Amino acid sequence: MAGRLPISDNFMFGRVLCNEEVCRGFLERVLGIDVGGIAYLNREQVFQPAADARGVRLDVYAETGAGVVDVEMQANPHTAPGRRLRYYQAGIDSGLMDRGAAWRDLRDSYIIFACDFDWFGAGLPVYTFENLCREDPSVSAATGAVWKILNARAAGCAPTEGMRNLLEYLRKGAVAPGDRLVTAMDAEVSAANEDREWVGSVMTVRDLMEDVRLDAQEQGLAEGRAQGMAEGMAQGREEGRAELAARMAALAARLAEEDRAEDAFAAMADPSAAERLFRAYGI
Repeated sequence: MAGRLPISDNFMFGRVLCNEEVCRGFLERVLGIDVGGIAYLNREQVFQPAADARGVRLDVYAETGAGVVDVEMQANPHTAPGRRLRYYQAGIDSGLMDRGAAWRDLRDSYIIFACDFDWFGAGLPVYTFENLCREDPSVSAATGAVWKILNARAAGCAPTEGMRNLLEYLRKGAVAPGDRLVTAMDAEVSAANEDREWVGSVMTVRDLMEDVRLDAQEQGLAEGRAQGMAEGMAQGREEGRAELAARMAALAARLAEEDRAEDAFAAMADPSAAERLFRAYGI
């Protein structure tokens, strides 16, 4: 089928994991625990750690019996993965504590990044990070926060058949016979691809993001060429429009890198939304 979206597309991944049974099966396989009931399940949950801080948009956010979980499909190996995870953790934690709550009330949390690349370069199929004592790894700070990074390219080294099947599916779309979770995920992918209106809207967003990225590149080149002639250019309104266009191009490029197409639309349509994003990114 032309224009078929795979599970590795983050829009598709988010849609599939918003099926509660699929989400529960995915979490239990990756985390190796019983997550219990899912009380809340949302795609593109947004947290704002502080009033003027950069917001965190989570692909899939679930509140379960075992704690809260954020699941992300990562298509690109952005720099500083550890700091990225740290900021996601801060965003999640900021939404979990009411004023006056006791520290013991802070719920356990899990962040899962599903990647089709080896973000840390050690060849592991799964990287699990928890706060342990450097001097004695048997001592834990017991923060209740766990980060798991999946490396689909190392599926063959996965510790269990279930994880190997899951990583092979994320990597190649290959459905292992008899694997109920992967079969259910693939059924959701097929059903979503039959929704041609939805697929068309995703493709439109993808095209727009690519146009924004290319326009931003061209704008950057044009600014570089024009810099030497800046003193001779007319001042006033035209200069103000050019500056705004440059800022919008820079903002659009940043949003496109992070798959935040909805925020790009909002910025184009609403000057106040654009100003908030300018401040958040320091543009």
